[in-house]
Amino acid sequence: MEVSLLSFFCLILCSSYPLFISAASSNVDQLCNLLGGWYVTPQLCHSVLDSHPRSSTTDLNGLGIIAAKVTAAKATSIAADIQQLLSKASSDINQQKVLKTCLKLYTDVVPMLKGAVTAIKVKNYSKAETVLYAAFKVAGKCDDAARADTSLWSSLNHYDTEFANVSWVAHAIAAYIGRYGT
Repeated sequence: MEVSLLSFFCLILCSSYPLFISAASSNVDQLCNLLGGWYVTPQLCHSVLDSHPRSSTTDLNGLGIIAAKVTAAKATSIAADIQQLLSKASSDINQQKVLKTCLKLYTDVVPMLKGAVTAIKVKNYSKAETVLYAAFKVAGKCDDAARADTSLWSSLNHYDTEFANVSWVAHAIAAYIGRYGT
């Protein structure tokens, strides 16, 4: 009797996760729920994908493309904001050096991210995953450079955190698609 009861509970628990996923209302919901069990929370996944109007109508590959495009757009936006900070920066050489370092990092990552978009389009997920992981590290490099100046670090850390989150979601999506199919 105990074995049967244990088997029954295992059947219920083990089968409820796939049922929950298949009951999701869209590809975004399904993907975000799956990644939520991996290393990206569903909320973070949704915050990235829901920011694009086509995300609710595209397939899994399209969601990978969208995530990489959102990451490129975020890097472009951050680079523009850092450029603005640089134009208003004091004559402090160290502040200017930090801002120029971060500006270069974010500016240089944009073409790489466009390459990740292309890689996903042609279903080269391994390349996309590698590029998106390298992009993720940009945030840490800027953050490390900014630690030397606490006034800059507080400003730049916000950007770095946002970019790290967006790029990590894109990386997770590319990794998921590459491993589990389109």
